[in-house]
Amino acid sequence: MEIRIAANAGFCFGVRHAIEKGEALIEEGKGPLATLGPLIHNPQEVQRLESMGIRSYDNYDDITEKSVIFRTHGVTPAVCEEANRRGLTSFDCTCPKVRAVQKLAEKYAGDGYQVLILGDANHPEVQGIVGWSGDRAEVFFEPEELQHLNLTGQKVCLVSQTTEKTERFESAVEILEDLDLADLVVRNTICAATRDRQHDAGKLAREAGAMIVIGGYNSANTNKLVNICQEAGATTYHVETAADIQASWFDGVNLIGLTAGASTPDWIIREVIDKMEELTMEQGLEQGYGTLDPLNLYDVVTGTVVKITPDEVMVDVGGKSEGVIPKKELSFQKDPDVNELVQVGDEIQVMVIKMENNEGHMVLSKKRADQEKAMDALQEKFDNDEIIEAKVVNDVKGGVIVDIGARGFVPASHLDTKYVEDIKQFVGNTYRFKIIEFDPNPENRKIILSRRALIEEEEKEKREELWKTLEVGQTRQGTVQRIASFGAFVDLGGVDGLLHISEMGWGRVKQPTDVVNVGDEIEVYILALDEEKGKISLSLKKLLANPWDDVDERYEVGSTAHGKVVRIAPFGAFVSLEDGVDGLVHISQIAWEHVEQVEDVLKVGQEVDVKILDVDKDRKRISLSIKELKERPAGETPKQQKPRRESRPKSDVPVVNEDISTNLGDVFGQLLDQEEDAE
Repeated sequence: MEIRIAANAGFCFGVRHAIEKGEALIEEGKGPLATLGPLIHNPQEVQRLESMGIRSYDNYDDITEKSVIFRTHGVTPAVCEEANRRGLTSFDCTCPKVRAVQKLAEKYAGDGYQVLILGDANHPEVQGIVGWSGDRAEVFFEPEELQHLNLTGQKVCLVSQTTEKTERFESAVEILEDLDLADLVVRNTICAATRDRQHDAGKLAREAGAMIVIGGYNSANTNKLVNICQEAGATTYHVETAADIQASWFDGVNLIGLTAGASTPDWIIREVIDKMEELTMEQGLEQGYGTLDPLNLYDVVTGTVVKITPDEVMVDVGGKSEGVIPKKELSFQKDPDVNELVQVGDEIQVMVIKMENNEGHMVLSKKRADQEKAMDALQEKFDNDEIIEAKVVNDVKGGVIVDIGARGFVPASHLDTKYVEDIKQFVGNTYRFKIIEFDPNPENRKIILSRRALIEEEEKEKREELWKTLEVGQTRQGTVQRIASFGAFVDLGGVDGLLHISEMGWGRVKQPTDVVNVGDEIEVYILALDEEKGKISLSLKKLLANPWDDVDERYEVGSTAHGKVVRIAPFGAFVSLEDGVDGLVHISQIAWEHVEQVEDVLKVGQEVDVKILDVDKDRKRISLSIKELKERPAGETPKQQKPRRESRPKSDVPVVNEDISTNLGDVFGQLLDQEEDAE
């Protein structure tokens, strides 16, 4: 014999919430507590609650406790006001579904509608709804009763008791649509959990040879389940406890179904299952049981995907109810495609993150179950310093989220060795990462990863290999990576070298961008290497012809040249004849007449014609004259030129002036070297 348990059997969300609230208040020391009417329509559960200090009363006059709980069925506004008048602390545990009906009755009654309620007028839920309508609602039990009400020309709002049958409600709608009404507002307020419970019970009853319905004899929703099972053709037995079970019910039955009302606690269902097992074993019957192992918050279980919508996935985890996985709990992706992650029929592991939602379904999480499953593997990878591949699924403040079976975080500073301006560019891509922080403790779970750490390791390996091949005097291809005021940094394939501004050409370079720009591919000459400090000095100048090598062939003494004044000193002006070749026009060679200051005659940038007086290739000096190209004033005779001495004191101004022409580049080079060291 097989025993099969219907999905959605037992406690609904509202009942479970009320009981858990009462238990929590007792644990917090806020008892004893009173309830107006039983908190649940199950005498065994009521007895258990009384033993905890939660007692049921029929009216306020009998209450001795200082606090009262308004039960799941809800109460009228007058009942709430009376509790305040008596000075009682009240805790409202009205089911959210019932509260929604109360608000509808209050709103539409206030708007002048005739509120119609399909349900049992004597049921406390219906009485509470009537109270919220200002006692202006009309209750009917059979849809046909509507034909006898005088509703012509009226505005009507139709609602129902949350445990009603869908078929009866639809019949009521059809009748009202045929009446001559001013307006008809239909609000199907039957609880989805109730609909699902009734549907599942009826479906199972059509397959089973017999049905057992567990619940209080005075429970309206349990009695509806009994009727549904009987109408489906199954021999139906209504029991309150395991003691009501009889062995004879199982004779000749191959499949027996089991369901339970919304007020039936799990422990009673468990007892019934155990009793059935005991009796069938005594009879020597073979059983195949449905499961009703109690699940707890944060349990990880295996279930089967039974339904997929764009926003959620329904999963059969066995037992009395299907669970639902909200879209956001499927994956750590920001907006996952549900159909890419799961398919109907897939067996997946899920974690229980909420015992019941407003629809009565257990709320599950696939991503959290995956995370728990991944913890051991991630711990091992962290301990062994292993590299993992993961997809970046989302960007958040300060970094990105990666899916590693768990939620991993990569700070923005660990995405790359370079500054990342827009971290969104990483989303959707897969990269290699290293776990740098790992705490599997659920309360303080932290998984921090780094891509930068791997890049740095790779770059370090490249640098070490490259250093082995570098030599002074080599010519290397490189890429300009960064430019500073004193030069440019060139990537030689994993190691940066400095191309100082003084090594960019034989002529004076005002700024590096006059010669190179970021991204330029250039050939450079290695001037010096310091592996200990990680410094490489580069040169472009060394790869260019030295203009002084054949300067005497291009500028013969006595010939004329054209140039530009590039610098003025007290003793004369430097004139650029070409890149890297400057000559000096001494102040005495500017004009035939006496020149007090060079600036009186020449300006920087001024183009001039000059005569070559002397060329010293070895000392890189060229003496120039402007006045020799001009006519000597009448009556003026040339002065006797003194013979040049072999050497002059260091204090002699002309020698110093001549040395400045030669050593100017070296002086600037030393200053820029100091700037580089400071950098």
